[in-house]
Amino acid sequence: MKVIKHLGFSLLVLVLLSLTANVAILAQQQPQSEEEQKMMKLWMEYATPGENHKYFEYFVGDWDVTSTMWMKPGAEPEVSKGENTSKLILGGRFLSSHVKGMMMGMPFEGLSIAGYDNFKKEYVTMWIDNAGTGIYQTSGTVDKASKTRTETGLWDDLMNGGKIKVRWETKIIDENKYEFLMYSPDPTGKEFKSGEIIYIRKK
Repeated sequence: MKVIKHLGFSLLVLVLLSLTANVAILAQQQPQSEEEQKMMKLWMEYATPGENHKYFEYFVGDWDVTSTMWMKPGAEPEVSKGENTSKLILGGRFLSSHVKGMMMGMPFEGLSIAGYDNFKKEYVTMWIDNAGTGIYQTSGTVDKASKTRTETGLWDDLMNGGKIKVRWETKIIDENKYEFLMYSPDPTGKEFKSGEIIYIRKK
């Protein structure tokens, strides 16, 4: 008798599961409202990588890095060597770049995630490193004629509190070389070149 009851219960569970699956299939087959169709279209446009994302294909690979940094205008620069590995992630939607080197005589490591935001219609970059605890973001555009991506953002001002405006330029020189320029405000607030990083593709 217990076996019969157990079989009967199992059969009931199977029937309910089957009914649930059929209801889900029927729901998917129901015609969508105009609003639902619009929402789906917008989401697909937002989620699908396009021509602007192909821009990042150039940067994929391993690179030798030479970094030149200035603490203030006219100061002696600090020059260091490093390496960078970049790859496309999440179906080609973003470029992940992992940098290793030295900074002020100490091991330096940083990570950037760059992409093109289909909603904002702009390029965006997120940066973190072992020289701080902040998460920094910049955004901007690409000039196809000069092969230059220009981004700006507000970074933490450790000396005075608040924020300072920074500007980045990433310029493709040729098939195996690109440069990254950093601009920051000097003590008077005037912009100066605070960093120059040259990337040479490893062979």
